[in-house]
Amino acid sequence: MRVQRVTDGEETAVIDDEMIAGAFRDEEAAGEGEKKSSGTAVLAEIIGDATTLRLSFKNVLKIDNLQGFNSLTKLCLDNNIVKEICNLDHLVHLQWLDLSFNNISKIEGLDKLTNLTDLSLFSNRISEVEGLEACTKLQCLSLGNNQISSLDGIVKLRKFKNLHLLNLEGNPVSRESEYRMYVLAYLIELKYLDYAMVVKSEVVSAREQYQDELLDVEEKEQLEEEKAAREAAALETTAKLKAANLAVVETVFSDMFEDDEDNAKLKALPNIGDVLGTFSSEVDAASQQFRQTGLDLDRQKKEELEAFRAAVAKLRSYYAGESVKMIELWVQTKKRVDRELSLQDRVQNTEITPYVDKLGVLSNDLMDLEMRQVEQFEEIMNDFDTKYREINHECTEQQTVYFRAVEDCSNNYLRDLTALANDLLDRMAKEELGDDLPEDAANLLIDRDTCMNAITGSHEVHVGKIFKMEEVTRFAEMQHLNETLRELRDEEHERNRSRIMELHDFKAKNLAALQDLITKEVELDDDEEGA
Repeated sequence: MRVQRVTDGEETAVIDDEMIAGAFRDEEAAGEGEKKSSGTAVLAEIIGDATTLRLSFKNVLKIDNLQGFNSLTKLCLDNNIVKEICNLDHLVHLQWLDLSFNNISKIEGLDKLTNLTDLSLFSNRISEVEGLEACTKLQCLSLGNNQISSLDGIVKLRKFKNLHLLNLEGNPVSRESEYRMYVLAYLIELKYLDYAMVVKSEVVSAREQYQDELLDVEEKEQLEEEKAAREAAALETTAKLKAANLAVVETVFSDMFEDDEDNAKLKALPNIGDVLGTFSSEVDAASQQFRQTGLDLDRQKKEELEAFRAAVAKLRSYYAGESVKMIELWVQTKKRVDRELSLQDRVQNTEITPYVDKLGVLSNDLMDLEMRQVEQFEEIMNDFDTKYREINHECTEQQTVYFRAVEDCSNNYLRDLTALANDLLDRMAKEELGDDLPEDAANLLIDRDTCMNAITGSHEVHVGKIFKMEEVTRFAEMQHLNETLRELRDEEHERNRSRIMELHDFKAKNLAALQDLITKEVELDDDEEGA
C-alpha cells in the first residue's frame, strides 16, 4: 500500500493492488466471501468477478484505480478522508455505495450510477441536495450529519418514487420546527425518516398543512412531465423518420435558410413575415404528404423483409430436419456395427469397407441437401431482391416528387417575395413607407438592383440546398438497399461455408472411427506376433 504525506502532516493512502488484495483477504478472514487471492499475483483474474469491495478505514484521500471491477455491486469507502466523488463512472452495476464519514462537500460524479439503490453520505460536509438526478432507483439515502440548511432542496427528492428511507438527522435543516411535516408532505412514499417509522396519519396531516404549496408543485410537475412526454415523443418520431430515410421532412425548411446571408437582409422588409408564413405552410404540406407516403413504403419494406426471413427460416428448418433424419439412421447403423464387430476376435478391412461406402453415400447425400438448400435460398433471395428493388424504386420516385414540390414552393416564394419587393420599391420611390421603416429595409430599398440581387441570391441558396438534400436522401436510399441485400447474402454465405465445414468434419471423424477398428486389430496382431 503506497503512502503519501499531505501538507498538514497526515498520512494518506492510495488505492492500489496491495490495498485491494488486502481487502479481499480481510473479507476471507471474516468469512464473508469466497477465497480470492493470497496476494496481488492473481488479482487481475478475480477483480472482474468481484461484487463487493470494502476499503473502509484506509485513510484514502482520492477515489481511483478501480478499473476492472466490472461486476461490482457494493462499494464501501466509509471512514476515510475522501474529498471528492470521482472516477466511478465505469461501475455501472453499483447498487450500494457507502461514502459516510469522509470530507465530501458536494454530491457529484454519480451520473453513470443509474442502478444505485442505497447511498450513504452520512457525516460529510455537504450543504446542498444535488447531483442525484441520474440515480432514479434510489431506495435508501443517508445524508445525516452534514451541513444542509434549506428545506427547498428536499423537494428535489420527489422524483425518486422508490425512496423509502431518508436520513437528514444532524443537519441544520432538521432542527427547524416545520422540518418533519414538510418532508412528509412532499415525500409521501417514505417509510422511514431519520430512523423513525412514518405513520400514515402523519402524512395526511402534513399534506393538509401544505396543501396549497403542494398544488403548485404538483401542477408544475405535471407540466414538466407533459413536456418530457412531448420531447420523448418527438425524439421517437425523429428516430422513426430517420430509420425510414425521411428525416429531411423535419429540417427541410430551416435547412434552406442555412447559410443564406441575403435572407438576413430581406427579413427586415415590411410584411415579409406573411410571405415566409405561406412558404413554410406550403413546404409543410408537401412534407406531410411525403412523410405519409414514405412511412407506407417503409412499412412495405419491413413486411417484405419479415416475409423473406420467415421463408428462409422455414427452408432451413426443413433441410435441418432432413439432415437430422439421415444422420440418425447412420448413428444407429454405426452403433450396430460397433456392437457386432466388438464381439469378433479379428476385424478385416473388407468388413469395414461396406460401411465406409455407406458413409461416403451419406456424405454425398448431405452435401446434395446443402446444395439444394442453397439453390432454393437463391430463388427466395432473387424474389425478395426484385420486390425490394421495386419498393426502393418507388421510394426514389417519391423523393423526386417531393423535392420538385419543395422546389415549386421555393419558386412561389421567389415570386411572392419579388412582388412584395416591387411594391415596396414603388412605395419607397413615392415616399409612402413612412419614417418608421427599419434602417436595414430602407438601405435595401434604396436601389432596385441591390434588392433584386438579394432576392435572387437567396433563391439560389434555397435551390442549391434542395438539390443537395435530394442527393443525400437518394444516396441514403441506395445505400440502405445495397447494405440490406449484401448483409442477407453474406449471412447465407457464412452459413453455407460453416455447414460445408461441418459436413467435412462429420465425414472425417466417422471415417477415422471406422478405421480405428482395423488399426486396433492390426496392432493386436503385431503384439501377438512379437509374443
